[in-house]
Amino acid sequence: MPKPKHTVLAVDDEKDILETLKAVLKPFYNLILCSDPKDAVLKLKNNSVDIVVLDIKMDGCDGITLLKKIKESPQGAEAEVIMLTAVGDPRTAVQAVKAGAYDYLCKPFEVEELKAAIEKALERKSLLAENKALKSMQKEGFENFIASSPRMLEVLRKVSDIASSDASVVITGETGTGKELLAREIHTRSRRSKMPFFAVNCAAVPENLFESEFFGYEKGAFTGAFERHAGKFEAADKSTLFLDEITCLPLSMQAKLLRVLQEGEVQRLGSSSQVQVDVRIICASNIDLKEAVGKGQFRQDLFFRLNVVPITLPCLRERVGDLDLFLEHFLAKYNRKFGKKITGFSAEALKKLKAYRWPGNVRELENAAARLVLLCRGSVIEEGDFFPDYQHTDGIIGLPLRQACDKFEKEYIERALEEAKGNQSSAARMLQIDRSTLVSKLKKLI
Repeated sequence: MPKPKHTVLAVDDEKDILETLKAVLKPFYNLILCSDPKDAVLKLKNNSVDIVVLDIKMDGCDGITLLKKIKESPQGAEAEVIMLTAVGDPRTAVQAVKAGAYDYLCKPFEVEELKAAIEKALERKSLLAENKALKSMQKEGFENFIASSPRMLEVLRKVSDIASSDASVVITGETGTGKELLAREIHTRSRRSKMPFFAVNCAAVPENLFESEFFGYEKGAFTGAFERHAGKFEAADKSTLFLDEITCLPLSMQAKLLRVLQEGEVQRLGSSSQVQVDVRIICASNIDLKEAVGKGQFRQDLFFRLNVVPITLPCLRERVGDLDLFLEHFLAKYNRKFGKKITGFSAEALKKLKAYRWPGNVRELENAAARLVLLCRGSVIEEGDFFPDYQHTDGIIGLPLRQACDKFEKEYIERALEEAKGNQSSAARMLQIDRSTLVSKLKKLI
């Protein structure tokens, strides 16, 4: 699905300039042209505008005054403004910036110069929006999460919306993305938060012990049952039970779990009576439950019962913008733990960390950061401090050369698009190719 275009409002009383702007900008943005400066604020009111390109000298209108009106309006406050002028007066430039302009270009301007100014303004607007969202999440108490990427912020918003309910939640995501941490956050924000949080790794429970672990047993129910034992469901009564790696449950146990969820009661081994339980279930898996259902590995009726609120945690590759935040956090954490005073990462080291695919996600990144801090002998972590496993060659060795080249090129383009937040023009500049060349490669490789 193509990414929606950003909207640019161009305000100039010279028709030739508007025609030039139309020819230059129309292919890349939703363009609104305005020849009457008095209509600019009205255009802003009726449209969601990202960028305003504003002439500073127009008949009957002072561009600085109009700029101030734009920035004072509710709709224009969030827009970035680029001023155009035929007079290169430094004092006017300072005045425009003080009034809220992002940039200032002299006529006649270079086409690429204007496009670059717009792209930089869009990047700044995006960064400010992410910072605002991050502060909003922090105000809502998400101190345990490091996030500025749109996908992760959307996950946290969903958690905020559903935590107070008793709805079952299915959290999916790759290993190391923080599924249990998210489950604990949901519990902490729920009405059950005064009770302990219970977690079970289904993959670690032997099949012959599933029933006794989950439902408990009476004294004498089997050899070695010397006293009554409450299972996980009884222990988690009025609380939250987190079932990690839910697909590891045997089909026979899945049927019994379904009954517990439907009836709200369990029966201990060796007992003839039922025990009422009120448990909220949050489960997690690093594989798609729908796929497991299709393969006959997971009961469809249990899937429907559990999958009331599905949440997918993005992998680290999909939230590259958060990498710097994580590294800053882990650097401070392990400086304290190991008594180090490392000030940061060199540009080459950061480049290498961002090129690595992080199959183990945040957990792998934290382990790597701890190791780098511990073994670094200088004040800055350099590329030479790295171990050979942080290479961007996973999945390539063993392929024919042509396929390996295509795979590397595809991943390199994807990374550039991630860095550019999906903006093809910005990504093309990073790759030092024309946008048309990038589009052609995308059609071929993706």
